[in-house]
Amino acid sequence: MESQTTVLPQVAAACELIWGGAHSTENEIGNIFEQWSQGFTFSDDCKSALVQEKGGPCAVIVPAQAYIIKHVLFDSEIQLADITDEQRQKALEQSLQSILLNVSAGTVHIAKLSQQLESASSVEFHKHLTLETFNTSEIENHISSWTESWCANFGVMSFLYSIVLTRGVENIVSDIGIMGDPSLVDNTFGHGNQSLLNLILTGAATPNVFDYSRSIDGMDLVGVTKKNDIGFLTLLEALRYCKVGDFLKCPEYPIWIIGSESHLSLLFSNERSLCVSEDSPFKVARAAFDTFDCEGNGFIPVTDLPNVLEKLDMVSEEDYVEFMKERLDPDSTGIILFPAFIEEFVPGAWDKQDQSVQNKQFVVHHYNGLRQSNCDRKVDYRLGAAAIYMEYNQVMEASTAPTPLLRVLRTKWPTIEIDWQSQPSIS
Repeated sequence: MESQTTVLPQVAAACELIWGGAHSTENEIGNIFEQWSQGFTFSDDCKSALVQEKGGPCAVIVPAQAYIIKHVLFDSEIQLADITDEQRQKALEQSLQSILLNVSAGTVHIAKLSQQLESASSVEFHKHLTLETFNTSEIENHISSWTESWCANFGVMSFLYSIVLTRGVENIVSDIGIMGDPSLVDNTFGHGNQSLLNLILTGAATPNVFDYSRSIDGMDLVGVTKKNDIGFLTLLEALRYCKVGDFLKCPEYPIWIIGSESHLSLLFSNERSLCVSEDSPFKVARAAFDTFDCEGNGFIPVTDLPNVLEKLDMVSEEDYVEFMKERLDPDSTGIILFPAFIEEFVPGAWDKQDQSVQNKQFVVHHYNGLRQSNCDRKVDYRLGAAAIYMEYNQVMEASTAPTPLLRVLRTKWPTIEIDWQSQPSIS
């Protein structure tokens, strides 16, 4: 089949959203495009692990890997070491289907090349890109053939266009809002941004990682609105640039995408108790408090107390509020500390939170799809023996200098230690 002489208008709109307004289907995108030109391929050294050939497409490949792990370990209960070629291909199909369902509102728009290309410029690629529309009820009948095409060259990029077009360009622009990055892929280094990752994991391309919404300087910013299958933790929180909410920290399955400054990797375990319910009284109270503690300082102005109480559907009458202000801020410092707040309104919750995983030992696995980030360039899972201690002094006894990965994990489990068989890299 020959390429089209013109690019489909939907593809042109998606191109501008993905790569930025400076790029179009009529000019070459450059090296970034080449970084994304691979298909979905498995490692020769680990049957169920996807390979990322170059920096850039981790924002699509790592979520796909996360759903592969979900389908293998929890849906099919297959041992990773025992997986067959047929089973891993089926897991990939189910993974990509799950992502399409995440972003769909009833229909999916499937982007595929009209013919297989060994190499192509970005202009040629967009001219060869075709679209078909299906109801979500039809996905299961076609996902095998779609996945086969996405395993060939340019398959990851074609799948990215399918994600964007299924959610809809206008919906994604609305999700991002005026404060977010207007393009989904960084036009300097080629990595996908937080909006793209949130789109794949949650179905909405919000650029924020906190729960629900927050009002900052008079602007209402939307965060993550529900618990999802796959979680997310980031080095940026350890560096105090952001604070990830409980919806991403406490997913349905013990699988977390790990963010560094410019790359994504994956941590997972069989231990389901690591996923603590977000609707416990502690979690609900913390979410309300954090709405007004936008910078994660651990305190709020006393003037925000009535707003927090109202968000929790608690008594917010003036006399009661004034009484609580004096009780929670006896020294009239003008601030209310979170420990004092939580002990007053959810007594004992501070000590009881996450007790199900305290003093627990379990096995974790880490995945990094980049060959150069793996020992001998072999893409495989790194095995670790993890322990979450009750007290910080136990951590001090067991700890060496924390690695970047350990710093990330301690944003969720402050007292975690891991003994790795071989030290993994998150970059």
